[in-house]
Amino acid sequence: MSPTGPRRRLLYLLPFPPRPDGAHGASKMTGQLLEQLVDSHEVGALYLRAQSEPPIDGPLRDRLALAEEITRPGPPVSASGRASLLMRRGLGFIAGRPAWATDWAVPEFARRAREVALSWRPDVVQAELHVMGQYLPALTGLGSLRILVDHEPGAAASADLEAWERGPRRVGRHLDGLAWRRYERRVLAATDAVVTFSEEDRRVLVARAPGARVFRISPGVALPSQPFDPIGAEPPRVLFVGSFVHPPNVDGAIRLASDIFPQVSARHPGARLEIVGDAPPAAVRDLAGAGVVVTGRVDDVRPYLDRAAVVAAPLRLGRGTRVKVLESLAAGKALVATPRALAGVDVVAGEHVLVASSDAEIRDALLALLDAPDRRRRLAGAARAWAVENLRWDDTVAAYDSLYDSLVTTQGGDVP
Repeated sequence: MSPTGPRRRLLYLLPFPPRPDGAHGASKMTGQLLEQLVDSHEVGALYLRAQSEPPIDGPLRDRLALAEEITRPGPPVSASGRASLLMRRGLGFIAGRPAWATDWAVPEFARRAREVALSWRPDVVQAELHVMGQYLPALTGLGSLRILVDHEPGAAASADLEAWERGPRRVGRHLDGLAWRRYERRVLAATDAVVTFSEEDRRVLVARAPGARVFRISPGVALPSQPFDPIGAEPPRVLFVGSFVHPPNVDGAIRLASDIFPQVSARHPGARLEIVGDAPPAAVRDLAGAGVVVTGRVDDVRPYLDRAAVVAAPLRLGRGTRVKVLESLAAGKALVATPRALAGVDVVAGEHVLVASSDAEIRDALLALLDAPDRRRRLAGAARAWAVENLRWDDTVAAYDSLYDSLVTTQGGDVP
């Protein structure tokens, strides 16, 4: 990519190692974005990494001007460790910090972020995901623009999860939601701008913090050089993809396997449901059997996507734009998705995807596509054409460049 404006120094604060082929959508999205930005800017990444996580992508690391890893403690395994974590989270709630932000609060990262901002002098510090916004207040007054890219507004997502939970866990979600609201207000006050991926999320944050400058920038996705098989292999497969660290994916997989797929397989006895994604909990692993396969983390999701007859995204929880939806469109696959799964994706229902909300509607849409290979082919072709037109990373990078330019102009001059 050729530069579209001034070459700037950009420091990214990341909650995980960036990987263009990442095991979950946010890692993949940020890895691909950095991969594009290094052509026109001097880009650094300061990121957290747990021992169980893959390292930063090697070729990307070699192209970055700065790449530094800070260890993030993994989940505790001992009883005393779990008790300590619960105490930390409790203290976090009192301080107005939700559980996820507490788990990603690493003093060494905060110290290094300030040191790097002082010594490397980035023009822009960009925190990816709301949990990294907690590090922005300490960078006030250092001369860098501070931008938060909020992949999923935490308070709104927490409210969704609270409504979904039952029993004592619902009380915990309620407390977490209260902490999210306090946390969001504090973080938003420490930013020069906030980026969301959907207009709905932009409106949510504007309502939460009326003085915040919130912009929508749609993400891109790596486009395969050729579309995948629009029909899929035999036996026909329905594919669900998602990292199960994210609770909405747990709910979506259980809903699909327990409430929808049995009715699909009654008409197509040979059909299979493949559930692909990192860290499936017991409730998801237990879905395996009777035509349902649960793979856990895979090295490459593309073979599963290529052989699928239909991709299903029956999500009813969560916010933000789903990378798995973008990748399905880019690959040229027939997709059945809920309106929530299509947030931030401006496709036309019935032309690029089949949109369905209830279990019965999702079942009927899946059956309509499994019954008619030619319809799968037409829908897949329209999806691919839309993706080629609308999911180019060039457009996303140009939008970020425009945002940087507008913020610099507002400041009355370039960042020193």
